[in-house]
Amino acid sequence: MTFLRDLRIAARSLARARGLSLTVIATLALGIGANAAIFSVVRGVLLKPLVNRDESRLIYIRQSAQGIGTENAKLLGPRARRPARAD
Repeated sequence: MTFLRDLRIAARSLARARGLSLTVIATLALGIGANAAIFSVVRGVLLKPLVNRDESRLIYIRQSAQGIGTENAKLLGPRARRPARAD
């Protein structure tokens, strides 16, 4: 019975302070909505596997550099170049 009594007291207190009640409800609504939106994006981008419609067109690029003892060397594109050595 104490829980129901506490619930009634809380409802009366919130009814007296309407501005506070509206602020609390709006804050909760925005927080829950933002949380749901972020997790939907994370699920769609990171957790859900990608769909490859034409798997025969996928390629794997591999480079061997036997002279330096590297079997699978990383290929660097124009945006990811190694910095020049300062000798």
